[in-house]
Amino acid sequence: MSRVGGAAQTKVIKKLGGGVRLALAQYRELAAFAQFASDLDEATRKQLDRGRLVTELMKQPQYSPLSVAEEALTLFAVTKGYFDDVPVEKALAFESSLRAFIKSKYAALIDKLESTKEMDGEAEKAFAAAIEDFKKNGSY
Repeated sequence: MSRVGGAAQTKVIKKLGGGVRLALAQYRELAAFAQFASDLDEATRKQLDRGRLVTELMKQPQYSPLSVAEEALTLFAVTKGYFDDVPVEKALAFESSLRAFIKSKYAALIDKLESTKEMDGEAEKAFAAAIEDFKKNGSY
């Protein structure tokens, strides 16, 4: 997501980023509470895990900016729950493998998203199928 703010973001990043911003806000609030709680329920633990995972994924290596399509792919995969079964310590490797797989096998999807900077219902279905293909084939 842009560090400049919403005005510098493309439509697709604004659309997909809203859920991530909410998840991070909820995570920070829960994390503050959880440090004082000894026994957390399963739903709270899952939300904390997702928050840690999203926090890890939002870190970009210096001098290696992601394209709009790559950012959108990660945001889409996170908000749709495709990272939920990935351990936090493996999140960056999973993300890197996912990007490489999609760019290799589904280059037309990436090219279309990069040129239109929008993700409509058809594109969402195509990305979901591509990510499921990646996960099904154990490509990570």
